[in-house]
Amino acid sequence: MKATAKRTLTPRAVVLGTAAAIALIGGTGAASAFADDDGPAPRSSVQLTQNETHLDDTAQDRTEVKADKVSYDEATAAALKAVPGTATSAELDTADRNGSLVWEVDVFGKDHKSHDVTIDAGNGKVLNQHTDRDDDAEDARETQALIKGDKTGYAKATDQALNAVPGTVTSFGLDDNDRTGGAVYEVDVLGKDHKSHDITVDAASGKVTAQHVDHDDNDQDDNDGDDD
Repeated sequence: MKATAKRTLTPRAVVLGTAAAIALIGGTGAASAFADDDGPAPRSSVQLTQNETHLDDTAQDRTEVKADKVSYDEATAAALKAVPGTATSAELDTADRNGSLVWEVDVFGKDHKSHDVTIDAGNGKVLNQHTDRDDDAEDARETQALIKGDKTGYAKATDQALNAVPGTVTSFGLDDNDRTGGAVYEVDVLGKDHKSHDITVDAASGKVTAQHVDHDDNDQDDNDGDDD
C-alpha cells in the first residue's frame, strides 16, 4: 500500500515504510522488519502470490481489495476488542514477504501506549498484537494531542470520504496537518472508477478538505479536477 503524503506520527508508519523500502529494493529483511517485536510474521488465511505483491500501488490496491474478506470497520472493531482504546490508523496490506494479506491497526490504548494489532483479512481474527517499543513519551503526547483534537472519529471520517468518493476504504490514519497543525484524517479509497484516491477530512469539523487521485497511479488520467 502507498504511504500518505503527510507526516504520520504513529510509529507503525516508520516500520511499514522501512518494510516497503526493503521490499522495493528486493531485500530479504521485510518480514523481520515487520516482526521485530514478536518474532516471525504471522500468516494470514488470505495469501497473495509473489507477482501480486509486486504491483504498482493502484493495481495492488485492486488486488488486495478483491482478496479481502474483512472491511476496515470490522478489522478496527476486532483490534479495539483486543486492545481497548482509540484506533488511530488501519491499513490493508501485505506487510511481509510471505504474501499474507492483513489489516494493520494502530490503537492508542487506555494504558497510554501505542499498540500494533494485526488482523487476518480473511476471517477477522487477531494474528498478532504488541506494544510498539519505538514509542516514547513525546510520541505519546503527540498522539494524545491528536486524539484530543479529533471531534469526528474514524467512523464518521471514513463515511465522509466514501460520500466524496464511493468505493472501498483501504486505509485511514489520524494525522496532523502540516500547514495548520490541526488534526486530520487521511483516508485512502479505491474508487468505483478503479482509481486510488487520497482524501483529507478535517478531524474537528468532519468536512472533506482535499481529495485527489493518487499520483502513483499508473493510469494516465490523474487530472480529475480535484484539489491536491
